[in-house]
Amino acid sequence: MDSRKSRFIDFLVDAGALTFGDFVTKSGRKTPYFINTGRFDTGKKIFELGKHYAAHIEQNIGSDYDLLFGPAYKGVPLAVATASALYAQFGREVGYCFDRKEEKSHGDKGKLVGYPISDGSKIILVEDVITAGTTLKEIVPFLRNIADITIVSVVIAVNRCERGSSNIGAVEEIGAELGVKIDPLVTVHDIFKYLSSDNESGLVLDAQMQKRLEQYISDYGV
Repeated sequence: MDSRKSRFIDFLVDAGALTFGDFVTKSGRKTPYFINTGRFDTGKKIFELGKHYAAHIEQNIGSDYDLLFGPAYKGVPLAVATASALYAQFGREVGYCFDRKEEKSHGDKGKLVGYPISDGSKIILVEDVITAGTTLKEIVPFLRNIADITIVSVVIAVNRCERGSSNIGAVEEIGAELGVKIDPLVTVHDIFKYLSSDNESGLVLDAQMQKRLEQYISDYGV
């Protein structure tokens, strides 16, 4: 496995953002694992998360973009941390921007905060995990209505690799619907494979959990 992927999985485990047990999703589905990005709740954790995103962008996307956009609320610190890491690690000075849930009518009016979006802007959206894609389905048309922009990519932490309304993955389905490329740092297949044998995270899934995960992927995965 790519060392960047294994280091990111180590980070997810160490931060407490990836746990295994008995959980229920918002849709009511029982799941044996849970990804809680709310656990990136300290300066160190969000700093490290930004470094992982920045390294992924540098390696997989390159430099043909000028702006990071983080949808409110979880995308806000992610955009800031990633922009900072891109400068610190790679000397790239790019803008960052995020939206307000409610439009402001005084001071710096409007729904956007940060680097201005204009015709020709090349934007990378940074998100944590996509499930139903509700946020993206709102944000992508919103941004396209502001100016004649290009959405270069949507970078997310983890692709759950679960089916959408058809037999293709939910992430791929959303990407096709919106006409955007969705690029995960890791997939659940990467995670399960890495944690099923000795690894640097210190967490090795036992045989019972591995069986549960295999069944879950068989039932809901792609």
